Amino acid sequence: MINLSPNQSEIVYAPIGQALQVLASAGSGKTRVLTERVRFILEHTKKEGVIALTFTNKAAEEMQNRLLTCEQAETRAWITTIHSLAQRILEQYGHTIGLPNDLQIYERDQDRMEVFMQSLREEGVDIDNYLNVQGSERRSRERNLQRYMDRFSLIKRELLTEGEVSMRFSASLWKVFQDYQRALMNSGGIDYEDILVYAHRILLTHEWIAKVYWAKYKHICVDEGQDLNKIQYEFIKSLSGETIRSVLIVGDPDQMIYGFNGSSADYLCTEFVRDFGSRAYILKENFRSTKSVIQAANKLKPNAQVENELTLMGQLNIHAFADESAEAESIFNTIRQLLYLKNHEEIEGEITLDKMVVIARNRFVFSTLESVLTEHNIVFSRRKGERQEAPSSLFGQVLDTAIRVKLNPKDWVNGQKLCNILSMTNPDVWGGAHLLTDCSQRIDRTSFSDPDLYIELLKAIDNLDTDTPNIRKFVRDFEQKLSTLADIASKSITDENSSRIEALKRSMDELNEFSACWTLLKRKGLGHSLSAFRNATALGKLTQKVTEAGIILSTVHTMKGLEKDIVFLIGMCEGVFPDYRAQTQTEINEERNNAFVAVTRAKRWLYITHPEKRKMPWGDTRPQQQSRFITEIQA
Repeated sequence: MINLSPNQSEIVYAPIGQALQVLASAGSGKTRVLTERVRFILEHTKKEGVIALTFTNKAAEEMQNRLLTCEQAETRAWITTIHSLAQRILEQYGHTIGLPNDLQIYERDQDRMEVFMQSLREEGVDIDNYLNVQGSERRSRERNLQRYMDRFSLIKRELLTEGEVSMRFSASLWKVFQDYQRALMNSGGIDYEDILVYAHRILLTHEWIAKVYWAKYKHICVDEGQDLNKIQYEFIKSLSGETIRSVLIVGDPDQMIYGFNGSSADYLCTEFVRDFGSRAYILKENFRSTKSVIQAANKLKPNAQVENELTLMGQLNIHAFADESAEAESIFNTIRQLLYLKNHEEIEGEITLDKMVVIARNRFVFSTLESVLTEHNIVFSRRKGERQEAPSSLFGQVLDTAIRVKLNPKDWVNGQKLCNILSMTNPDVWGGAHLLTDCSQRIDRTSFSDPDLYIELLKAIDNLDTDTPNIRKFVRDFEQKLSTLADIASKSITDENSSRIEALKRSMDELNEFSACWTLLKRKGLGHSLSAFRNATALGKLTQKVTEAGIILSTVHTMKGLEKDIVFLIGMCEGVFPDYRAQTQTEINEERNNAFVAVTRAKRWLYITHPEKRKMPWGDTRPQQQSRFITEIQA
């Protein structure tokens, strides 16, 4: 039986069928409330399904694990991310709005740019003139192109009309946007924002499809409501329609830190109340953090947190140092002292590196500390987001790119990338059967080691059945080929062979990662086709659980939703935290939200530091002013 506070119980056991808005501060048990509300609905209704929407795959998995003891959860609860749900709608009903069946998601910005650029080239457009590039400087072209990409994303996130785009930017931007959308569709693809845009369109324009969902799912629960942007909120509205009123939304406006993605706490605090007539609940009691941490958080966000009567005192330490090296050395010394201490009544169990995290506003702040930790043999790991990193070995790059081309032979973006990787001439026409086999005959054998390996790799991928590929055999065959090549290379130790052996080892590692991702796809029941594999990869569903060894280094955004006993918050200077780009009051408020999130990641002890001088990227050293957030906490 889960222990709930009186305030939590009031929400979990509220009458079923009404809309509920829950403003839940950090450490107040919002995930517990959300999970237990799903359990309560399932146990007190007969056949009605529940959709629980999260913002990360990790959060979805955590909810699924918490509901393992609920017999009805497996068949009646659909716990997923917003984008994953939208993608399922596209897979099943995309044809109703003219989307092709073999739709490819261009999740990388570079791919989006190349699709657009190649489309312009084919139409004979003067790209520099089109993009208003001054001169022919490549950097200027890329900067302008990135600006267009950012505006295209904004148009989709905000669901802007042609008139709104003209008023907000210029009349010409809408035409450029339409050219971009046409380029995507001609290549058989969509970008990440399109997933929600098209799914929303399907539900709005085909009521019979919306009714399929309304018939099965009578309840919707939404996590991290403060991070919703317009398209996400409108998608949820279209999913509920006028029929579903049993909607629970949980969030904390003080933790809204994705404004750069169009997020606004207004959807949680204002729009939802207006549209659903919800009953409001507030959870302020922090069950996770010590008094010292809660008091620091309340200096940043007055009255945001309430101490629990059993709350421990904890520690708050704030220090300034001469420079980043002194700051890093001090953090190392503190870590060493904590490890030597081993035990403390406020820390459950032994004090170890895995109970600590170092948080910074951006990843560049870590460089000096990383050097010091490495010098003193302190094990550390960088926390990463859910998106998979691009493969680094030639084998991994060919494997990834060739599968994309196999699924969509007219995908000339990845096709040209494949040709460049393997020094092949481009085919006359993109498309048709056995494109990869045809390409394999044009590999330049003199450009890299082991050309026969890549000829065989392209042919093997070409021969895979896209619906039911025998990945186990595919992996087994290439494990053997790579092992044989490594054995041959190891018989003659030269500088060239040493590099070749290292490349083959990395190839084997990335083949094993590919195999592990395929196994995860099957284990999670996400499908069995190559298309399902690619979509799951694009949506971050197949990111391997990395064992984070030692102390964790994390930005504020990658630490969201997680916590540690001991937190070091470093580099707290004006221009770093808050970020120098934050100029408006809205931007400063979001930086304060970032600081609030960082502080409340600490369960027991919090160390806040800043250097009085910092070395600039160009080598100059400049004095620094302590962050206004330190000043507020010390007030």
